[in-house]
Amino acid sequence: MLEQIFGSETRTRILKFFCINAQEKFFIRELTRRLGLQLNSIRRELDNLEKFGFLKSLEENGKKYYEVNQEFPLFLEIKNLILKATTLDDMFFANKMSKVTGLKLLVFTGMLTKASTQTDVLIVGKVRKAEFDKYLKKIAQGLPHELRVTFLTPQDYIYRLKIVDKFVYDIFAHNRIVVVDRISKDIGKNYLDDISFKHYKQAEKL
Repeated sequence: MLEQIFGSETRTRILKFFCINAQEKFFIRELTRRLGLQLNSIRRELDNLEKFGFLKSLEENGKKYYEVNQEFPLFLEIKNLILKATTLDDMFFANKMSKVTGLKLLVFTGMLTKASTQTDVLIVGKVRKAEFDKYLKKIAQGLPHELRVTFLTPQDYIYRLKIVDKFVYDIFAHNRIVVVDRISKDIGKNYLDDISFKHYKQAEKL
């Protein structure tokens, strides 16, 4: 979607990255590593975006850094467009993942919902991790940190529910997006309804 608007995948990924990380500055080789793009293509697009006014550069300790020009008149419009399109893209990839054979539960949490959990994506089921890789890589593009993904078997997930495992219950105590839930009906009892999350929330405030 955004590639059609902005004309190239490299430009789109750079715009998305800087919109998500609008308060930070980055040097070229760091961007190359974080975005997985070629140095020459990144340098060309950074120059174009600086001339356009979206980015500005500065020198520190012999390195050239780039950051968002917060005073650029179209910054907020571009940022809102990027974030809205990113949400639509995430929904598209989530829909693709939801159709993977053997999937029982798919939850977005952590960075994806601004929750203080130990993972960003929880996947439960008898699935092959490779089937999710290309979708997870797309969702991870531009995020400030590496996407944390947790795979659990249905048996392991149910066991963790029964013993009130903090890792799992933390996910349901905070903001999350449950994309797929085909496991609750298999449990026969909603363990989550029997647990108070009060102690987790209190600990978070300490």
